[in-house]
Amino acid sequence: MKIRKHFFTLIFLLSTLIVFGQKNEYNVIPQPVQLKPDAGQFTFNNQTSLFLDKGVNKEVSNAFFILAEHLKTAGGIDLQTTTTGKANGIVCKINNQLPKSESYKLQIEKDKIIVEAREPIGFFYAAQTLRQLLPSEIESQTKQANVKWTVPCCQIEDTPQYAYRGMHLDVCRNFSPKEEVMLYIDQLAFLKLNTFHWHLTDDQGWRIEIKKYPRLTEVGGFRNRTVIGHYNDKPRRWDDTRVGGFYTQEEIKEVIAYAQKRFINIIPEIELPGHAVAALTAYPQFSCSGGPFQVEGLWGIFNDVYCTREETFGFLEDILDEVADLFPSEYIHIGGDECPKLRWERCNACQERMKAEGLKNEHELQSYFVNRIGKFLSTKGKKFIGWDEILEGGNLAHDAIVMSWRGTEGGIAAARLGHDVIMTPSAAVYLDYYQSQLPSEPLAIGGYVPIQTVYNFNPTPAELTPAEAKHIWGVQANVWTEYMPNANQRQYMIFPRIAALAENAWLPAEKKNYTDFEHRLPSLLKHYNVMGINYSKAFYNITGAPSIQKGKLELALQTADPKAKIHYTTDGSPANTQSPLYTTPGVLGKTPVTLNAIPVENGGILSAPYSQSFIVNKAAGQKVTLSTEPTEKYKGKGVLTLTDCILARYPLMGSEWLGFLGKDVDVLIEFEQPVSVHKLTTGSAEHPGQWIYAPKEVEYFISENGTAFQSIGKLEREDMLKNDSKAILEIPAVEIKKLKVAVKNYGIIPEGEQGAGNGSWLFLDEIVVE
Repeated sequence: MKIRKHFFTLIFLLSTLIVFGQKNEYNVIPQPVQLKPDAGQFTFNNQTSLFLDKGVNKEVSNAFFILAEHLKTAGGIDLQTTTTGKANGIVCKINNQLPKSESYKLQIEKDKIIVEAREPIGFFYAAQTLRQLLPSEIESQTKQANVKWTVPCCQIEDTPQYAYRGMHLDVCRNFSPKEEVMLYIDQLAFLKLNTFHWHLTDDQGWRIEIKKYPRLTEVGGFRNRTVIGHYNDKPRRWDDTRVGGFYTQEEIKEVIAYAQKRFINIIPEIELPGHAVAALTAYPQFSCSGGPFQVEGLWGIFNDVYCTREETFGFLEDILDEVADLFPSEYIHIGGDECPKLRWERCNACQERMKAEGLKNEHELQSYFVNRIGKFLSTKGKKFIGWDEILEGGNLAHDAIVMSWRGTEGGIAAARLGHDVIMTPSAAVYLDYYQSQLPSEPLAIGGYVPIQTVYNFNPTPAELTPAEAKHIWGVQANVWTEYMPNANQRQYMIFPRIAALAENAWLPAEKKNYTDFEHRLPSLLKHYNVMGINYSKAFYNITGAPSIQKGKLELALQTADPKAKIHYTTDGSPANTQSPLYTTPGVLGKTPVTLNAIPVENGGILSAPYSQSFIVNKAAGQKVTLSTEPTEKYKGKGVLTLTDCILARYPLMGSEWLGFLGKDVDVLIEFEQPVSVHKLTTGSAEHPGQWIYAPKEVEYFISENGTAFQSIGKLEREDMLKNDSKAILEIPAVEIKKLKVAVKNYGIIPEGEQGAGNGSWLFLDEIVVE
């Protein structure tokens, strides 16, 4: 059976040790930077204690509180703190030679465990490592019988690569109660993540109590309707249920204290100058038009933003005054992204502001806005973070921190200007994107970010010099909740991709190994099972790798689990455990075929079924040349993407698409032998909410002799939209040697649409030649 086998080299040897028939496994995420396995195991029992060596503050014992609570609840073991007796205990020692405050050393012996760290946070991280090494039953909420509470002997030296290791949560599009936020913080701590970016204000809801402006939550904290389905679904349907919520300042203090105990810094985000509709609904006088407004139930970007009148800055400074006093964090995120300039262009007050400040355009006005807020925050002892749009307009304050989300380009530019950078590019770490290409996935915004993409992203771009690279502060994954209406769905989208983010942020690039991560992840999933986390099983999904062999389409199936067996069908019927067993790549016929398959282990189905339709046609396996290269983040499988006989799914923008930003492209197909052609189809996508538009036109050219080309037909955009964005042309049969498909980009996004004024994306799928 040809499925992915895990051939581990040195890293695997560090993960598993077999001595005298006893198997030790070291399934820790993030993987420790250095781990030396050893024989034997340490056993926790009622005589186990926490011993504080000389010079160790009692505060260190608090770093073990989570481990102690779990041992007490699940194992009935009371981990007492003592300063006498080291046998059968956890011995804590201060080691000021360790490189960072978060560094730790862990030596597990048969009769004791020695933990060394500089500060309490290092001891806390050592405790999380021990917790992951314990049986997954340690997560139980009731006492467990017949469990050996053992951890394998080893020596660990561990330290994080990046100082900033963050997770974000949008509580505006869909509100998360305080209790859910606390559970989220628990999971960050479990994986040694140290920052929680709390997105508290947006067009769809204002979630933080501001005592001076109570209408922000009384009015802005609730909306009267929410769009049903996807943003691009037309005509739009609405759920008229009133929804919302907010956190009182007392509740926020409670969450902050909860996070501090787990060594997590909370960075609040107060969006400005855009994404302000909820606030302007409550206080319309701070807009350019004066309103009235309503809290948005639709996703996207809206033209009404904060006006630049003096009164608006007073309003925002009052808000930030309360926020700064409430949050101990040194940093406050002020947004700065997706701010349309239309209202400013038409606002006399804003135009007067530009003249008074000597600003050339509205981009410079945004820079003025952001910098002015930044100067105010500095009087409160705070620094500000903003999305990469804050670079636009120039003159950004030198201590501003840039969060690069529209790719890595903004982060690179910021680092070269001397700004610290948090990398969070959408194509690599946006967890609202699909994590599987299977049709059974729940509705998401689009995109495709599987767990291996999160893991393999390198936060430090290779093009930076060593001096510039020092400005890469860290990495963060973002959770935008438009399509996550409840806690169950939020968990499904976050877990287990959060684990890949955690290891990405912790390990240096040369230590990362996705294959080894795959080996360790199932152990973490066992912990999640006991916790009751609704994680995605996309990790186990079957993937298909098509290839053309001697003019025929072959398909190889694989799954991440080396023990799994794959059962399949090719007649469109669902696969089951009695279906044929996959052994080697199979040849698919020349007619449309739908292949269904399931991964099975010990009689159980591991994940959702694989299902893919294939259109075997004359373009398969032929030479393809592009006049324009696709963008790096949407390059699919290269030119094979257009002729692999797989029809891409919509709205999923995964590896079956090629993406071109603001550019036309010609596709040339050269046939090995002349072929008779009577029908041509080129697939594209129409997804305005993500700036993706079907082509302006598609024109087909053929060459019968291989040299001269003639046009045989042109399809306009309107024609394609009637056929699911496909350019379909039927002609009398003709024998050709070459085919050229000239595709024109839609052009600039029109006013009133998402991304107005920017170049549009062109996404291309399969070219079918019949």
